[in-house]
Amino acid sequence: GILTLLPGTMCDQRVWQPVRQRLEPQFSTDYVAIETESTRQGMLGLIHSAASTGDPLHLVAFSMGGYLALEYALENPGRVASLVTVASSAFGLTEDEAAERVRALDLLAKHEYRGIPQARINQFVHPSHQADPAVADVIRAMDRDLGKPVLVAQLKETSTRTSLAPRLGELDIPVLLIGADSDPFVPWRSIERMGELIPGARILEARDAGHMIPLEQPDWLAKQIRDFEAGL
Repeated sequence: GILTLLPGTMCDQRVWQPVRQRLEPQFSTDYVAIETESTRQGMLGLIHSAASTGDPLHLVAFSMGGYLALEYALENPGRVASLVTVASSAFGLTEDEAAERVRALDLLAKHEYRGIPQARINQFVHPSHQADPAVADVIRAMDRDLGKPVLVAQLKETSTRTSLAPRLGELDIPVLLIGADSDPFVPWRSIERMGELIPGARILEARDAGHMIPLEQPDWLAKQIRDFEAGL
């Protein structure tokens, strides 16, 4: 079957490249370029276009993409066959996170954006991967190429997201939720909580990984996706 991949904030298809290489030729993969849309409706529309071409989708989604995938699956139950989320939260932003977004948008409005600093990369990535070019350089390159307009649009569109928690019990498809032991943005506890709310969901924890699991642990992640999809 075909796996449909979704990126996260300030990512393009490069975030999935190492995993894609490891999934092929057993699985063919399709990529939904949600980074080309500036509104949440536009992003959901691209998923809908992908779902309208044939069989229900097997979605594999990272970070912000995972929230969108969950939202899409809840709104369009017949169009999603299975779902893997990686470093994704179904919950709304905490007050701190919302305040951080407002602060970031304020700074971006007043100053030139000079690209993601290493200190910020270090927040996203486990210490063992912070100097790894296959991780840090890819994050820098995606950030540079997408630039300020995409960052502003994505921060705005995702800062109003509501919690999907009350609806997660409606999901009746196979779901695999993947988190990491060192992700400051989506702590393992929130993956466990999602697992408790989604009937039959499986949860798996990546070791020695921060938020950027697809770049930090591609061998492990590809294997988990392969095993999950093969068992459907």
